[in-house]
Amino acid sequence: MGAFSADRQFVVERSSKPRHDYWLLLSAFILAAAGLLCMHSIDRSLGTNHAIKQSIFFALGLGVFLVANKIKLTVWKNMFWPLYIATNVLLFLTLLIGKGPNDVKRWIAIGSFQFQSSEVAKILIAVCFGVFYAKREEIIRQPKVFAGALLVALPPLLLIFKQPHLGGALSIIVMTIAAALYAGVPGKFFPIVLAGLILLGGAVWVMPNVLSPYMRGRVNSLINKFVNDDADVRGSGYQQHQAMIAIGSGGPLGAGLFNGDQKAADIIPEQHSDFIFSVVGEEGGFFGSVLLLICFGFFFFRAWLVGYRAKTTMGRVVAGSLFAVLGFHFIVNMAMVLQIGPVVGLWLPFMSYGGTALWMCMASVGILDQCE
Repeated sequence: MGAFSADRQFVVERSSKPRHDYWLLLSAFILAAAGLLCMHSIDRSLGTNHAIKQSIFFALGLGVFLVANKIKLTVWKNMFWPLYIATNVLLFLTLLIGKGPNDVKRWIAIGSFQFQSSEVAKILIAVCFGVFYAKREEIIRQPKVFAGALLVALPPLLLIFKQPHLGGALSIIVMTIAAALYAGVPGKFFPIVLAGLILLGGAVWVMPNVLSPYMRGRVNSLINKFVNDDADVRGSGYQQHQAMIAIGSGGPLGAGLFNGDQKAADIIPEQHSDFIFSVVGEEGGFFGSVLLLICFGFFFFRAWLVGYRAKTTMGRVVAGSLFAVLGFHFIVNMAMVLQIGPVVGLWLPFMSYGGTALWMCMASVGILDQCE
């Protein structure tokens, strides 16, 4: 017998989900704690209060986790259009009333509270993909199904790119491909998609006024580094160059907690956010960095296992989409900090400062934990 009465069927029943994936939860909470520790180290040196704010975000994130964990995925099966319309309206409103530096519009402000709409959209899009494919299980191998999924992804992709947020737009592309793979879309369609993405990327680069001058500068700096061994260390490549100095100065064992000189000098912009791994490298050294990477690896293994074990199409697609987008964030963030990829504004899961990013991670864990 379920743990809840019939009028509360939207809640996960104990009989259908006897226990949590405690290894998944533990690894996620360890990563969040590591982020708080790094922020506390920054705060001690610079007199900021990021750790206190992030602790509040984490406490609220526990509530987000519980809500996401308790609501059954099946409750959304007949709500594709409300979810999808809400996603696109939210992203469109961001372009109209959004806040951000210069011409960037990524945050919606409600009084003193701000949230990044693209992070909310990632959760909603993952669920939308799950519903879309679940309703087409019998015809999943037909080309029109995959074509329909691409059309589902297109409006939010364009709206996020328009903010402009290249990293967020790329995240939607990754989720689209992952959802198709987990749904069982035939592999013969993917070379066509890959060719299309290459052509689209070339067109975006060639066409004027599509990429912002700032983003072009980031990419050009990276190309110059690899081709001419000449990174613009005083301009667009400054942030990555300083991060590499910090990580390199850590050596095997690191400078020790709270003892990073680069961190204390406040040389690296956004060190508490996108470049928080530089604190780990400087103060924890090689061994501390490897330990953190092992923890990330274990988390992603558990997240992958959820999608692998999921018994329904919707569970597989939602779990696979969330696993893919969090993994993409991790890989791109590491590439940014280690100067092997351009800076595209993607945070490190669970560790980077920011309420919306942390809540997206906590919601993802809550959903993953009930997908099995």
